[in-house]
Amino acid sequence: MIPSEEPQVVEDDQFVGHVLHDGEYRIKRLLGQDAISKVYLAAHATLATPLALKQVQADQALPESVVAELDYILHGGDISRPPSTRTDAQETFFPVSGGTNTDLFLREALLMARLQHPVLPTLYDYFAEDGYWYLVMNYVPGHTLRQRLQDKEALPPLEALSYSMQLCDVLDYLHHQQPPLIYCALQPENIILLPDKSSMLINLANARYFKEPPSFSEEEPGTHTKYTAPEFAPNGASIDVRADIYSLGMILQEMILGSHTQADHEREYPTMPVSTMLNGIIKLATQADPCERYQSAQVLFLALERAYRIEERLNYQRQLFGQSLQSDKVRLHAEQRPERPGPDIEMGSGKHNNDETEVVSSTHDLEQRRADRELLQQMRRERVAHDQMEQHFASVDESLQRRSSMSLSQLSLHTLQEPSRQMGKPSLARTFRRFIQVSFGLALVLFVVMASLLLYARLQPAKEQAPIGPTPAARPTNPQSGTTTNTWLRLPSLLNPEADTAAVYVEEHGRPYVYMNGAYRGSQHPFYDHALYRYDVNASRWEVAQNNFPGMVNNAAAVDERNTIFFTVGYSSDSYNVSSLLYTYQPETSQMKKIVPPDQITIGFAGTLFADQQGHLYLTQGFSRPGDRHAQAGTGWYRYDIATSHWQRLANLPVGLGYVVISSDEQGHLLIFGGSTDAGQQQQTNSIYSYDITHNSWTQATTSLPQTISGASGCTVVPGKLALIGGFDKAQQRGKDSSWLIDIQTLQTQPLIPFTAGGSVLGASACDGQGHAFVVRGADDPQLPTRDFWRLQVHY
Repeated sequence: MIPSEEPQVVEDDQFVGHVLHDGEYRIKRLLGQDAISKVYLAAHATLATPLALKQVQADQALPESVVAELDYILHGGDISRPPSTRTDAQETFFPVSGGTNTDLFLREALLMARLQHPVLPTLYDYFAEDGYWYLVMNYVPGHTLRQRLQDKEALPPLEALSYSMQLCDVLDYLHHQQPPLIYCALQPENIILLPDKSSMLINLANARYFKEPPSFSEEEPGTHTKYTAPEFAPNGASIDVRADIYSLGMILQEMILGSHTQADHEREYPTMPVSTMLNGIIKLATQADPCERYQSAQVLFLALERAYRIEERLNYQRQLFGQSLQSDKVRLHAEQRPERPGPDIEMGSGKHNNDETEVVSSTHDLEQRRADRELLQQMRRERVAHDQMEQHFASVDESLQRRSSMSLSQLSLHTLQEPSRQMGKPSLARTFRRFIQVSFGLALVLFVVMASLLLYARLQPAKEQAPIGPTPAARPTNPQSGTTTNTWLRLPSLLNPEADTAAVYVEEHGRPYVYMNGAYRGSQHPFYDHALYRYDVNASRWEVAQNNFPGMVNNAAAVDERNTIFFTVGYSSDSYNVSSLLYTYQPETSQMKKIVPPDQITIGFAGTLFADQQGHLYLTQGFSRPGDRHAQAGTGWYRYDIATSHWQRLANLPVGLGYVVISSDEQGHLLIFGGSTDAGQQQQTNSIYSYDITHNSWTQATTSLPQTISGASGCTVVPGKLALIGGFDKAQQRGKDSSWLIDIQTLQTQPLIPFTAGGSVLGASACDGQGHAFVVRGADDPQLPTRDFWRLQVHY
């Protein structure tokens, strides 16, 4: 288990204050315990991140196969790639050590090492000491669902549904392992509720693969609870993923009813003012016959998201009739933000906010957890090397001491035998010893300095990550039709905070990537990022594609039919001016080329770029004067022929606009959505303009956007559908969290679930055209870029 922030009431423990693993971990307090294990809060000797240590009595040694797999994943392998030594039998059935406690330990250790999911804990390390096994994992601040149910008899239906959908997501992940993994012990004690309204599923010791023989713990009397599915039996032959569905249904019932539920065989389903559909979901999920339940976590999730929409409507009606008016006033008062002077929207202006803002890393940041684990291992390797160095010099020193302590008779005899060679030897030995001691001291000082610099460099990115809210599960966004749903999923964070950037989606030999240029990093020097990054979608990781990439801020990007990426420079952080330039980058060869337009073509910042997949680029002029919030956007509209390198100035835009989103209706028209006429984004529009490629003419559409949108990011998430995300709220001087889905043919607009992370402005979106938009958040406060990276999935 992973303990809660509020420690349980436990007696003083003998291990509190002890230092373990060669001084690496100091136990601070006991957080919780059960029949076979204890969990401690621990501090690392160097790393500032708090850790949780789970202690289990070692009754047998670990099998060699377990040690090999754990060492491969934790000490030098890749968690996303299994070691070559793992066999199918190891994948399906866990090795047996012969020790009751050790078998549970190795099962949980292997599962934590193999699995990656934001709702599951991350294993950093393991070790044995003084007759105990220890698991080192990330510490999760929060409290268990059991504690929450004891504090309150029931949860609000919307909150209960949100937790249930998060659990559905992680169960679906477990059930899609090969072979499927059944959690088997889903109960409130194993669910941690975090302060940001998200959750964490802990204690994998009882999980087992499909058709795996049951463990000893499942055969012991008293291990079954009211959350255990009726089909559980000692032989375990009939257990499948539907057993977890039953347990989740029981937990949902308890969250809705409270902890005082009726006996299992005489249950009455919720009678509180919740929807009939929610009552039906609970009843269907907890059927005694597995064939009559929901058959998968995904199907249950879809039912829960529909119930969430209905509960929202009921909640709104209750508020409308004044049943919760007073509580709403308190909540709204708490959420009000203090007024503050408006920041300079234009990142390329050279104005920076030097105020330091405290930020908190998300508990669910898998990338940060992996970085912490790598840092622990690197520090351990350095400590081992240091110990070896000390042992070596200690042996040298001991040898010198023996030589210097030789008796006078021995020295005289040796001198008589070789008078010429031994003359002055004792002095030489002392000099050499002194030299060794001084050299060792200097080496030790150098080692400490280098280790401190390395630690600072590794920990600094973690301090820059902005706080986020919970990740609500998806629910339908169009209550009338119910045909469109969307989901927000947090992905591994950017390597640096970035805003005013551009991104594109590219497939190289069938492998998907998202490319993004570095841009504005915030008030911390250096202010700008001169790198090109790419995100490997399959491996879920960011990497540097080019280190010395031209400095680009508030620019645009597009990819043509040959997978060549085109970047406008926007505001150049190389020359600190607006550079009317275009760059091409070929991902497969890493070749880069600069394109200089003719004098009559002016490419500024906050413009847009579109590749029609027929050999042409279309560009808007944008803004040409940096540092001026009142600067007006130009009306220039250009086309670039990629094959012939020919530029053409087309019919001017009806209105000079920057910060727009561009798309194609696939019928010979290009569409421009929203934007602002001024660089400070105070003169925003909700207009849609259409460009007729054949007739080189512009018209204004009769349909408008539902609100003014400027500084948003957008891309074609599915054919014929444009996703618009965020924008700048000029009244609040912050980013918007709104998201929209626009039908390119009819220009009809549907609201999507608001951006989960909060406000987004000066971000970037890249779509795969198959329902996924990869979203670089940018910022909420335009002066404080974030490392947030998300995926929007649209089910249409």
